[in-house]
Amino acid sequence: MSDNLSSLSKRGNIGARFFGSAYLGLHAVRQPRYPFKPRAAIERDQSRNVRRMVVHAYRHVPYYREVLNGLHLKPSDFKTAADLARLPILERRQVQEAPEKFISLAEDISRCLVLRTGGSAGTPLIVYQDPRAVLKDLGHQQRYRAVLSSVIGKRLRYRETWILPLQSSPHKIRRYWRARTFLVNRVIPPKQYLSMYDPPETNVPLLNVFKPEAIQSYGSYIETLFAYLSAAETPFVRPKVLGFGGDNVSASARRMIKDKFGLECFSAYSSVEAWRIAFECPEHRGLHINEDLYPLRIVDSRGRTLPPGEAGDVVVSNLVNRAMVFLNYRLGDIASLLPGSCPCGRTLPLMSYPLGRSDDWIERPEGGPLHAQAVHTLLRDESEVWQYQVTQETLFCFKIALVVKDSCDREKTRKRVTANFKQAFGENAKVEVAFVPSIPRTEGGKVRPIVSLTRKA
Repeated sequence: MSDNLSSLSKRGNIGARFFGSAYLGLHAVRQPRYPFKPRAAIERDQSRNVRRMVVHAYRHVPYYREVLNGLHLKPSDFKTAADLARLPILERRQVQEAPEKFISLAEDISRCLVLRTGGSAGTPLIVYQDPRAVLKDLGHQQRYRAVLSSVIGKRLRYRETWILPLQSSPHKIRRYWRARTFLVNRVIPPKQYLSMYDPPETNVPLLNVFKPEAIQSYGSYIETLFAYLSAAETPFVRPKVLGFGGDNVSASARRMIKDKFGLECFSAYSSVEAWRIAFECPEHRGLHINEDLYPLRIVDSRGRTLPPGEAGDVVVSNLVNRAMVFLNYRLGDIASLLPGSCPCGRTLPLMSYPLGRSDDWIERPEGGPLHAQAVHTLLRDESEVWQYQVTQETLFCFKIALVVKDSCDREKTRKRVTANFKQAFGENAKVEVAFVPSIPRTEGGKVRPIVSLTRKA
């Protein structure tokens, strides 16, 4: 009897994987060219996805039924992405306090992918992803991979190294893909996984053995890796392209990597709550928003939509995942929409690179709090600074850790940075500048460039 059950189970798993393969193939085949579709076609897709998700949310997700009924709105009132602004902005704490209100009653949670993240704010959040959404994501990421493969010169089967925290979300997602489709090895490249908690001197020999054509990691680790390679002059089998997310690669590090190693960096913007939000193209003018899947708007402190060019809070809607619904959700990042079209030919709109976290405010004795972006601006033009971390110890005391080029004149840099901070925060500000080999990482593997009094509390 047990053998029969085992046989049925295996046949069931094989059948599910055939179905998953067909479902993946249906969604993946047209994705590399999708960003070049006419604007009208993309807007039609977006509006259709909005209508479907709002109907689903109203029928099956307790929070949205309560909200729409309370506002005397019907699902039919939501026809375009602009209509999503009629919903109240959803805050992360609301999901943390009552996650069951955002889980679809129509989904079998036992079949969902469960991801846990601390996010950039360090506050835990559990998100459920339905199986269809996870398979669709494998297709949707081909939009970004088409950019990398155009640089590499081959579309499939190029070698790729991921340098990530142990047990990170990409590891869990890949295992989930493998259990539900036969096509994973055809759609995504052969991979080497390394730990970003290992220093470059440990990982470089492993990279040289695997010889990846692409390296993907957090932006801060890309900076650390190439700062080490530049200083050590160690043998290195160069890849053809670099991809990053999680946190940023500074402009000075990008220039050094391009000038010294001949490599381009490409950014992808994502979160556990909303996966493939945006990606960078070869023009490097910003990030193309996958607005048919994850429409976003930029809002001010009162939740009002800002025009292109003005920085504010990123508010996104996930039109893909039906297991746990996030509509009009504040991500906690600061960015801006960018006007105009991109010369690359992609018709997906552009946004800036994320500018920081919306909960990072630097306290000042006078003039009210200052957003951390102002601190980024103070250090942005330091061409010999690859990484930094500014910690506000007290209202008047700042500790600044800098990772710099070997050729950097440390004393001149110290004086210049100190003077800039005193100009911004007053002559009474105490500024301690230290030159360090690396910046410590959070539990999630990111480098936090600003540690404000708010964050330390």
